[in-house]
Amino acid sequence: MPIKIGLIGKTNTGKTTFFNSATLSSEEISSYPFTTKSPVSGVAHAITLCVHPEFEIQDNPNNSKCLDGWRYIPIELIDLPGLIKDAWKGKGLGNQFLSISAQSDALLHVVDASGGIDSTGKISEVGTGDPISDFADIEEELIMWYHKILEGNRDKISKLIKTGTDVLDAITDLYRGIGVTKIHVKETFRATNLDLLS
Repeated sequence: MPIKIGLIGKTNTGKTTFFNSATLSSEEISSYPFTTKSPVSGVAHAITLCVHPEFEIQDNPNNSKCLDGWRYIPIELIDLPGLIKDAWKGKGLGNQFLSISAQSDALLHVVDASGGIDSTGKISEVGTGDPISDFADIEEELIMWYHKILEGNRDKISKLIKTGTDVLDAITDLYRGIGVTKIHVKETFRATNLDLLS
């Protein structure tokens, strides 16, 4: 089963263009926002040198293909709809986008470095947009979505803890459906010094 990489970013940043190029697909590309309305997946390949000739061993992998000394490793790319500011509040495709992006093993953030996209994701004059803010906006959307899930389930977590459930287990259970493991929660507690409280 190939790794899943979700392509995230604001509308009109070139996610579908990249997706089409990497997967040899022909999904619609247009200059209007939300051309991609639902996730589309396709298979791309990471290409690297095969090492088995160097080690003089026979190679018969199940997860990739070797052609003329080059290893082709399949990767499932998911072209996600563009994200807009306040998606975590439900704007645009909002929570639907965020829950789908969480199903990916990794996220690849596509940013229009030319600054040709305004803050709402509309095409504007090159240099008038702010790619750094675009990056920060998407990061903030993901953080606020995780925060919203936590705040919306505060009572549930409190009840579980009062009945003897470990804090790490209670929070892990809350986020399990979107790929969060106990290791992720433990690392977050450590990074924020909350592990000192438990």
